[in-house]
Amino acid sequence: MAENNLNKLVSTLSLLLTALVFTSPVMAETVRVPIQLDYPVLRQLMLSQLFNGSDNSADKKVEILHDAAGCSTVFLSNPRLHEYQKKLEIITHVKANIATVAFGNCTPLFNWEGDARFLTDPIIKPGARSIGLKILRSQFYNPQGQLITGQIWELASGRLLSFMNRYEIDLAPTINQLNKLLPDILDKRSALQISKISDSLKLGAISIESDGIDVAVALQIDRLPATQEPVATLSFEEIQKLEANWQMMDAMITFAVKRYANATNQQELRDTLAEIFLDARYRLVDALTMPVSATNDPVRHWFIDSWQKLGPILRQISLENPGQEPMLISLLAATDALAVLDRLGPSIGLDISVNGLRRLGRMLIDQPGTNPLFYDNAVDPELRHLFRLSPFMKLNAPSGFNFSFWPISSAWATSSNERLALWVPTKSELPEYLPIVRDLLEDSAGDTIEPGLNAATKKLFQNLVLTTAWQESCWRQYVLKNREIVTLHSSTGDTGLMQINERVWRGLYNTQKLRWDIAYNARAGTEILLNYLLKYSLKRGEHKLRGGLDNLARSAYSAYNGGPSKTSRYRDPQAILPHQKIDAAFWTKYQAVKQGNELQVVQCLGGKALPTHQQSAKNVPIKPDKQPSAVSRNDLGKTWILAQDKHHYTLQLAVFSSLKAAQKFTEDTQFKGSVAIAPLGKEKEGQFVVIKGSFKEKAAAQALKQQYKNIKPWLRQIKDIHSSIKR
Repeated sequence: MAENNLNKLVSTLSLLLTALVFTSPVMAETVRVPIQLDYPVLRQLMLSQLFNGSDNSADKKVEILHDAAGCSTVFLSNPRLHEYQKKLEIITHVKANIATVAFGNCTPLFNWEGDARFLTDPIIKPGARSIGLKILRSQFYNPQGQLITGQIWELASGRLLSFMNRYEIDLAPTINQLNKLLPDILDKRSALQISKISDSLKLGAISIESDGIDVAVALQIDRLPATQEPVATLSFEEIQKLEANWQMMDAMITFAVKRYANATNQQELRDTLAEIFLDARYRLVDALTMPVSATNDPVRHWFIDSWQKLGPILRQISLENPGQEPMLISLLAATDALAVLDRLGPSIGLDISVNGLRRLGRMLIDQPGTNPLFYDNAVDPELRHLFRLSPFMKLNAPSGFNFSFWPISSAWATSSNERLALWVPTKSELPEYLPIVRDLLEDSAGDTIEPGLNAATKKLFQNLVLTTAWQESCWRQYVLKNREIVTLHSSTGDTGLMQINERVWRGLYNTQKLRWDIAYNARAGTEILLNYLLKYSLKRGEHKLRGGLDNLARSAYSAYNGGPSKTSRYRDPQAILPHQKIDAAFWTKYQAVKQGNELQVVQCLGGKALPTHQQSAKNVPIKPDKQPSAVSRNDLGKTWILAQDKHHYTLQLAVFSSLKAAQKFTEDTQFKGSVAIAPLGKEKEGQFVVIKGSFKEKAAAQALKQQYKNIKPWLRQIKDIHSSIKR
């Protein structure tokens, strides 16, 4: 019997040992969420809680001594908080008027001003939801920094200590918000598990740092059992859910940026917000191209990281708006909690649901009728104001004569839009198509550039615009797909001639116009390039580095391609290889454009390479080589035009549907010198082109163009005119 009992005991022990060896029980893990309380925020909380007065902190003060007779008063004002020997030191200004009562009147004894200094140790109060102060030392100092003792100290010391003991940093609202958020970000947990996590929430360690107090909110959380990641592709419903989530995430960040931009009068802070916002949008596009799995959501990582970057700037702006600190502390603590849980990996089971996003939105603003998660493609004047753009982008229209243009000299005229609209040129049409697009881009650059810039920077900007369109689209707005004309559109959302990303620039430009209006697309692209050129590349001094002025173009394009943080990518040897190749390709094209060979863009459209044309390095006015003779009624100037060097430049002044209209135009306009009129080819039979001059150098033609800018002449190469009148 004893032997049997012994065998049973051995067997039981073996099973127990086996269970201990081969079973890994789930252990609760302590997670600490940091709450950063900067000294300016702590000061604002103290002013709101303990001091009276207007919203201006300089006016806020508090009376800590007022005797029954009303003769003696002690006021505190202007609290300052900082770290001192790993403790929290609070200094307040003191103004004391001490008097005594004699024969029913107040007899002044002395008036005194100085500072009260309190050395404190922040402590977690019972209930672990708020922080109080343990006063270690309190002293008075005169303006010379000398310690004061005596009557005034005896009168005020007790009240000073009582006053400072009232200061409490209440973090219960923040902990309550975290409690409400947990079920919406840990939806793989049961109600019992969520309740257990909620019950464990409490304030943990406190540390005093040079920039503020760091407080940790601690919670206990169990890791989920490891599961095999599903290999199957996402279902249609899952894709729809993911798309809805990232749109709400983007909408919430956009709402926050606009809200806080409107809350500050400091342009520097607004510009910083705009930069963070743009970089976040660029990174969102990258995140959307990455594969999503059950255990990894790159858009969630993007959302959390974006909020972490926004945090410091939102704290600064909140100081301009007293009373909003508790709401901001809760919002940033919630996003910090997401970041901590996200870093712990898939075993935590973090997932930001729609309800979770709504709850975060309510932390940002809780006003009926306001939805911070609303995703809208409409142009938003607030966003355009943030980027210092005009409320609505207007395209310039030609002024003066009301005649038929073909091809139009002004890129913005309705007839020009009609000419280029839905035009997918064949190879034979490229000699006609490309000069029109070139003028569109040049006019867009000229109308967008700021007048105060020097000539060299203006020319650089024009070359930048031409090169960017070459790099991005080969000067195309439309392509053929399944025999239908569609907008040139990439898988990441880049659209049209300038390949403007619809997700990055949502709210700043009209999406439909970006797709179907080539002039609008060109103007939007030039605005974006100018923004990067002036506010980033030029401001950061890229032109002062080796490479000189051309660096501005290279830097602005790197930003155009990758976001404001990428202005130095073109010269970064550590940039990833695809980005190095992109920047190198841009630089090759830019050099061709700079030399006047922008129409070599024809090669990427399958056309035949054109002869190169070197521009003169001399920046001096050049007289035209030849001027047309008086207009002949026999050939109408055709002979003269065909005799000109095809590589020369001319100004196309207009195209008319009758010779009489063309002649009346030249008579009414009273041009200096002669002009040439020639009939166009078969396709445009019955139309007459009016041109002026034959210039070897493009710069000379551009100089003349400025004299007639009121009619928007079109600068063209002679060979383009040749091809038009020979057909």
